[in-house]
Amino acid sequence: MFRFQKRISKKAGLSPGTLIHIGEKKTEQVKMQVIDYDDEHLEEKDLDLASIEDCLHLKDSPTVSWINIDGIHQVDVIKEIGKIFSLHSLIL
Repeated sequence: MFRFQKRISKKAGLSPGTLIHIGEKKTEQVKMQVIDYDDEHLEEKDLDLASIEDCLHLKDSPTVSWINIDGIHQVDVIKEIGKIFSLHSLIL
């Protein structure tokens, strides 16, 4: 006979959209890469966390912009990206 243990999630009791990392604790540095393109140009560059605001000009750009984030375990980085691009907390 199997016994099931009742596990309470770390998110229990928090309001919807609250940013919290669940899972294994990670210590790797977050890596960000921006790919910005249209019919006539392609630009790829790596960003460090100190230059997140360098993405701000992409918000109103007519080009297609892809921001790749490796390491979503640092919730403050995700929150900052959401603030810059006016993303709803449920999307984050």
